[in-house]
Amino acid sequence: MAKKVIGYGSFFCWNCGKGIERGEKNCPHCGYIYSGDNRYGNVSALGAGGTGWSNNTTHPCFKQYFKNNRNYGLIWLIGISILVPAVLVLTDEIEFNTEGIMVIGGVLAVFWITGLIFLFKNRGDKTAWDGIVEDKKIFQKNRRKKSPEGKKYEESYTEYIVYIRRQNKEIIELKEEDRAKYDYFNIGDYVHYHGDKWLHYIEKYDKSLDTTIFCACCGNISDIRDNYCERCGCILLKAD
Repeated sequence: MAKKVIGYGSFFCWNCGKGIERGEKNCPHCGYIYSGDNRYGNVSALGAGGTGWSNNTTHPCFKQYFKNNRNYGLIWLIGISILVPAVLVLTDEIEFNTEGIMVIGGVLAVFWITGLIFLFKNRGDKTAWDGIVEDKKIFQKNRRKKSPEGKKYEESYTEYIVYIRRQNKEIIELKEEDRAKYDYFNIGDYVHYHGDKWLHYIEKYDKSLDTTIFCACCGNISDIRDNYCERCGCILLKAD
């Protein structure tokens, strides 16, 4: 059987986290159906998230996800290193001589330095903390942008902010133009930030009334009854 590795939709079984087998309706590993209205049986979404912190924060999938992303990034950099010089030479943008080689080398150096900084940079705060969602606000804003033709124009957008007060009284602001996390967090929610080398995620203590949950790795929104993210295969941090 061949696993699904490209395309749209799901790539991993929602119940056991194994890769989806092409042409199969049921997971050969756990027996559950991959999709459909009946895949959860009579299990209700309400209450499925539970109350309490997850005990799966040290699951090996988080480390593997980080390493996979780093490997994909390195493959991308290698591909760019081959593609860019080939395009520049074949389109006669640069001659393949000493000067041309120096220009290509400079361009590739910028790609590699930027790419390596992004791949190996500190992935955020590695100190765990607790907090309370104190407030939520919506702002209508404008920003200046430039069209492909170079013409400047003003664009309107909406900014959604969730304010979390840490136990040390510091205010953390979660700012996004998508309202998904704004809707997910409620004022008064007790939260915990899981900070370590592989995991950076804000978990709600009470998930019993939630119908969805964010993947701690890729950010995909899953049904709260799922055990694993269908996009990246990482375990979802629900109460045990």
